[in-house]
Amino acid sequence: MKKIGLIGGMGPVSTIDYYQQVVIKFQQKRPHSCPPIVIDSLDVFELLTLEELEDKQQLLQVLLASLNNLKKAGADFAALTANTPHMIFDELAKVSPLPLISIVDSTLIAIKKNRQQRIGLLGTKMTMELGFYQKKMQSAGINLVCPSEKQIAIIHQIISEELEVGIVTTQSKQTLLEIIKEMDTKNNLEGIILGCTELPLILSQKDIDMTVYDTVSIHVNDILKAALQN
Repeated sequence: MKKIGLIGGMGPVSTIDYYQQVVIKFQQKRPHSCPPIVIDSLDVFELLTLEELEDKQQLLQVLLASLNNLKKAGADFAALTANTPHMIFDELAKVSPLPLISIVDSTLIAIKKNRQQRIGLLGTKMTMELGFYQKKMQSAGINLVCPSEKQIAIIHQIISEELEVGIVTTQSKQTLLEIIKEMDTKNNLEGIILGCTELPLILSQKDIDMTVYDTVSIHVNDILKAALQN
């Protein structure tokens, strides 16, 4: 099989989730064996600063250097273990030394399979505001709904100050659920995208009465498909 390359650390907790899911799902297909994986772990807070500043050129250079590390370590393809860096995915894919698997493309395919058209998006401020998710969804006729400006700030704070360092509180979970409920009331949503790889730490399908698109789980499924292709 092909060796999996992951750009990790974005953040550390979700990187652990990626690793565990890749191994567990692989072993469901091939018991008593483990997949070849190489991880290059970056500093999530350095990346968040570049993303907030929209310093796309420097962000591109940091991610490209990481991909070169993965290439040297023998990876056959790679994935970014976060949603927000996909703000420059197209530019990165053009210069990457390895084929890349997009979390946004994987999520779009999952939504299209369910034939849903009214979808909410939660994520960092940049993921919700910079339009890369919206552009991809609109190209497929999917209406993507984001929270209000005030709610976006609240969600970003929960992600950056709590989830990125592994803090999960009942209060923050309730806040997120109330935001989703308000979005649903206004837009009659069919599904919600957990568009930050830390959000599955605090929210899951059992919490929400609509289709939940867990981008980590969806992404891992496509990563394993690529790894197992002959």
